[in-house]
Amino acid sequence: MVPSTNSYSNTKEFIDCIAPLVAKYAPGYNVKAYSAIIAQAILESASGASSLAKKYNNFFGLKCGTLWTGKSVNLLTGEEYTPGTYTTIAADFRVFDNMDEGVKGYFEFLFKNRTRYNNLIGETDPYRYLQKIKDDGYATSSKYVENTYNVIKSYNLFRFDP
Repeated sequence: MVPSTNSYSNTKEFIDCIAPLVAKYAPGYNVKAYSAIIAQAILESASGASSLAKKYNNFFGLKCGTLWTGKSVNLLTGEEYTPGTYTTIAADFRVFDNMDEGVKGYFEFLFKNRTRYNNLIGETDPYRYLQKIKDDGYATSSKYVENTYNVIKSYNLFRFDP
């Protein structure tokens, strides 16, 4: 296990920590929908409170896949391959040393040595970004776009978009 000091008293505090890191790495990949990425982290990590985030600095639910050569942890996760039908599976997730590496890892997961998510490059509309990433296979939840976009609206994350 990677030692972590991640502890956020509320979602606002989590946003204050993760937003500058998204702004640090997104320009290097010409990604412009910061609000969508911050909302993904809020949703995927329960504002940094999930065990995957707290213990392993994985704020985006990033699975290992075939290209990952770093540390990993096997955990149970819920998937919705058929709308309305939820399945629990064991999956290998990426482990990062700290929050900075975890956010950097999100962008590397999407864009390093792969073209699957290239349609996200330059996308300025957060809703379209979320729809594209869902269509590309990033998430299995049939409500992923709706739920994530609602997080953007609830916390006015549009203010972080360049």
